[in-house]
Amino acid sequence: MSKQEQLELQIGGSTCVRMSSHEYSRIRKESNKTGKSIPELLRESYFSTPPRKVLVNKDDLAVLRKDINKIGNNLNQVARKLNAGFMHGWSNTLDLVLEQFQTLTNQIHYGYGVHKG
Repeated sequence: MSKQEQLELQIGGSTCVRMSSHEYSRIRKESNKTGKSIPELLRESYFSTPPRKVLVNKDDLAVLRKDINKIGNNLNQVARKLNAGFMHGWSNTLDLVLEQFQTLTNQIHYGYGVHKG
């Protein structure tokens, strides 16, 4: 272990956070209101939430999204054939597949932070 790592273990470590002027002004005002230091406010904010769990890394997520897109393309091809009058009697099964596909897509988009809205 390097001397730097040993020192950080002894003092607990430190970091520098860059902010925009608006962000800094806002946190400085909050610091003045509460009487707490800026590092104390940042620590409280971060450590008051449960730790984040990474369920899928970015590489695996990219592969998963490609696979889901392929499934979606296949479903679209089946839907075109159904709408053209082929494959009678499959609509209930395809409705279930579509529902499961939409559920999976929503889990990926909202559960793994893909959705930005």
